[in-house]
Amino acid sequence: MKKLTFYEQVGILIPGSVFLFGLLFYFPALREVLAKDGVSVGQLGIFVLLSYAAGHLVAAVGNGGESLLWRVAGGMPSDWITKPETKLLSPQQRELVDKKIQTRLGIPIETVRGLDRKVWWPISRQLYTDVARHGKPDRIDTFNGNYGLNRGLAGACIVLACIAAVKASWLPAGLLIAFSIVYSYRAYRFGVHYGRELYLQFLLLSDQQTKEPAHKKASPKA
Repeated sequence: MKKLTFYEQVGILIPGSVFLFGLLFYFPALREVLAKDGVSVGQLGIFVLLSYAAGHLVAAVGNGGESLLWRVAGGMPSDWITKPETKLLSPQQRELVDKKIQTRLGIPIETVRGLDRKVWWPISRQLYTDVARHGKPDRIDTFNGNYGLNRGLAGACIVLACIAAVKASWLPAGLLIAFSIVYSYRAYRFGVHYGRELYLQFLLLSDQQTKEPAHKKASPKA
């Protein structure tokens, strides 16, 4: 099995572990996964695999909450640069982004302001790829990982709150909903940091257009 990425560790594995831990309170039979006198290496491996699988489950729930969150917030932060006005970057920085998209990426657009988001989305992906290859994406990936972590924790809390409500545990259900709101707010904050850092790192790159090295042609076989 390949090494888990930072995003998979914090955005998938940790929320999945929290979800499984919460299930133990309502389904005691799951405690058989763990030994009474400790955890063996094999049992730990099983728990990690189950947490990873559960993490993808709560991530699906988090995706639904994510769509609602950014719909209320006016779109993903990486798309805010297309708005007429935004506090994500200063007006001067937005003009520099416009110029650098033309000079560095070679995309002939006058300005991203007012650009359709469906048109801007693939350009923003190319912009991130450029930063990932030629810049310093560590802070961007850290913000993205913490965004995934809080989104996953919010999703885990929502699912556990539903289970608690079915079990008529109203106080835990209310607390879990409150936790999900806090985690959603934290996801919002990290999402904004991600969007801003993406463009700041892009502005630090040179204006020279990136060119992929030409591949050598294979010699014809006799």
